[in-house]
Amino acid sequence: MATIIMHGQLHPATRRQAIHQAAHTREIQRVYRRRRLGAIAAVTAVAVAAMLSVFSLFGASAAAENSSRATAPKYVVAQPGDTLWLIGQRIAPNASITEVVDELVRLNGTAIASGQLIRIP
Repeated sequence: MATIIMHGQLHPATRRQAIHQAAHTREIQRVYRRRRLGAIAAVTAVAVAAMLSVFSLFGASAAAENSSRATAPKYVVAQPGDTLWLIGQRIAPNASITEVVDELVRLNGTAIASGQLIRIP
């Protein structure tokens, strides 16, 4: 395109073309800016949704673990002649007695005395 300069100014037709081209360039820049903003918003929304789903999956299990830890431990008082085996049979009559006794030993040790608080699972 040949630029015609008359008396230090652009020819009116060339000037119109330059203005038109500048306006067209600004419009293209606006379109790309909007598209970039839309893409950023979409990526952000997907990232937030992914984080929320991960937190809801793992946060619920963590909250359940914390709530089970927060409950007060349960105890029974050992009576004269009691053994961990007898206590295990009383507290869990339908469970596997060996597993219950193993858990009682883990919580209280192997020796118990009359009147002692025995922590139960």
